[in-house]
Amino acid sequence: MAQVKVTTGLVRLSYAHLFQPKEDLNGNLKYSTALLFPKTSNTANIIKKAVHDLLAEPEVKKVFGPAPKFAHPLVHDGDEERSQDDTYKGMLYINAKANPDHKPRVIDKNLVEIIDPAEVYSGCYAQVVMNLYTYDHKGNKGIGASLLAVRKVKDGTPLSGTSVSDNDFDNSLLGDALEGAEDIW
Repeated sequence: MAQVKVTTGLVRLSYAHLFQPKEDLNGNLKYSTALLFPKTSNTANIIKKAVHDLLAEPEVKKVFGPAPKFAHPLVHDGDEERSQDDTYKGMLYINAKANPDHKPRVIDKNLVEIIDPAEVYSGCYAQVVMNLYTYDHKGNKGIGASLLAVRKVKDGTPLSGTSVSDNDFDNSLLGDALEGAEDIW
């Protein structure tokens, strides 16, 4: 169906799988990330306009009607759908995906390709280019986001758990195990 290319303002990445595809809930491998942005941000306005433009396409109006309601919306409200997660409070988010044969381009703020997966992570800030598209598949109608490129703009606090250093290990808790004592199991 129809599609519109969109470039976001600053977004925060969550559940970023940009270098290796990960299996989605349907068992399909996908590159993916959630894009978090404040409800009053420029990105919210950009997405709203792009969706409006997409739904105004004559071929889309013909399939979806003048004021469609979708069971699976493109934009999610973090306060409603992720209320237990402080990261999503006050935020909107979009889940953007790409098929394994369409790996998204991942670059730094100077437009140089990023090769090290550790540089782009859940919690960093980026600008994203994606196609918003309409779909009508087996009775499911909606708008999806196809991930094209991610431009890392700046670092942020990682969202994927706590880091561990060598100082976190405590040899005194192991007793004689380091000296070759027999395994207690």
